[in-house]
Amino acid sequence: NIYMVKLGIISDTHLNRVTDEFSNTIKNIFREVDLIIHAGDMTSLFVYDYLSNWNISAVRGNMDDLDLQNILPEKRIEEIEGRRIGIIHGRGSPYGLGNLVFNEFQDVDIIIFGHSHIPFYEKKGKVEMFNPGSYKGLSGQSGTVGIIEIDDSLRFEHIQVR
Repeated sequence: NIYMVKLGIISDTHLNRVTDEFSNTIKNIFREVDLIIHAGDMTSLFVYDYLSNWNISAVRGNMDDLDLQNILPEKRIEEIEGRRIGIIHGRGSPYGLGNLVFNEFQDVDIIIFGHSHIPFYEKKGKVEMFNPGSYKGLSGQSGTVGIIEIDDSLRFEHIQVR
């Protein structure tokens, strides 16, 4: 009788305003999530305000405006169903980004990060590393978001948004 928690994971939205496409994506793909985790680079406060209609946990990215930098931490840890989840955007080159974010946390079960715009999953020791990729997508590629389901096990999924 374990309750399943569903997390909607998004990063690198890079939007100056909330577009119809964005709000439709969020409403459809994240309609049953308990919490939205945004791993940085929303770029504008409008996106944060919109996502605040849900439970949201977010960190700031390197492209976020001053308003967001003032209200969002660089990294945070959420404890959900007994799992410790580290959230950080990331910085610098996409090469070695996994190692860089891995070294930012001790004693976590999951690390969620963004920045590279590349969907990524890897188990590193006991830590599951997850990057939802970018809502915007790399040039010419479709954007992606993620879903993580937590109960007695963990499930990670990447979903194309368009």
